[in-house]
Amino acid sequence: MAESQKVVVMENIEKFDNKKHEIEEKLQKREDERLANIQKRKEEKSAVTSVKESAKFFYDQFSTEKINLENELEKCDSLDKNKLVEKFDDLTAKHQKLQRFFTESTMFLPSYDVQQTLDILSKLQTQIQEKRDKLLPKKKFAFKSKKKGTVVEKQEDVKKEGDDEDDSVILADCKFTDMKEKELYMKDEINKKDVALARLESCTIRLLGAPSAIHINKLTNCTILSGPVSGSIFIRGCKNCTFVVACQQLRIHTTTDTKFFIHVTSRAIIEDCSSVTFGPYNWTYPEIESHYGISGLDKNRNSWDDIDDFNWLAADKHSPNWSLVPESERNNCWN
Repeated sequence: MAESQKVVVMENIEKFDNKKHEIEEKLQKREDERLANIQKRKEEKSAVTSVKESAKFFYDQFSTEKINLENELEKCDSLDKNKLVEKFDDLTAKHQKLQRFFTESTMFLPSYDVQQTLDILSKLQTQIQEKRDKLLPKKKFAFKSKKKGTVVEKQEDVKKEGDDEDDSVILADCKFTDMKEKELYMKDEINKKDVALARLESCTIRLLGAPSAIHINKLTNCTILSGPVSGSIFIRGCKNCTFVVACQQLRIHTTTDTKFFIHVTSRAIIEDCSSVTFGPYNWTYPEIESHYGISGLDKNRNSWDDIDDFNWLAADKHSPNWSLVPESERNNCWN
């Protein structure tokens, strides 16, 4: 064979080998892609199954705990009075635990079910409080004249300092109490936790997180700004304060001369209040979107101007105890 022919044969063999290598690479690439797609589908199927299983576990567990709590609440009617305080403390703690369980499960629940569950938790909380008020009413002042004389004196049980503290403040995971003229902050440590603020004066409090609930008692001349709350905010005995809060339910008791800038997904309730005004929630900070995600609060549902006054029964007249904040006073720069 001539040398030139050998060269041609070698070149053809090399071209064949290169072509064969290219074909093998393409086939291997296709096989790798096929296996990757199979693995991806398996993972997606597993993820969907996991979400469904997690959701089913939540519904089963939540339903069981709800029924147990309702059954225990019914039994309170037959309990001895000296056991009721401990029982209601236990019910409150169980409700808070159930609320935390819900908050931790919102990531795999449909938005409709999130709202339905929030409504159930709110009703349970109201039922516990109403039953407590019924079976353990707060003592009222009694008046008694001295046996021989005209002097009238108040008769009331002597209480130790702190005995009238709200149980929710005592049980809260995070709290600020008994301070004056302070700038106070809580951040992500309050996510999915119960927060309490009590007996504060001339303080500014910023809650940069997504608590499960907030309990507020006896504040004077304070400004409170909070990120979205997955459950309820309870406010009692406050005067000359400003609240900028977002929550599922807002209940306000014995509060006067106070402004509220709120995002609330149900009707806010006031009782024994006067000179309180309401405007839309208007606070923002860098992490607020992620905190809305944690809380599960619906940003598109806000009943900030729909207030229910328990002390005003006339349907045809507006309650004199509350009003709306003028538009010119709603664009505050809280930072």
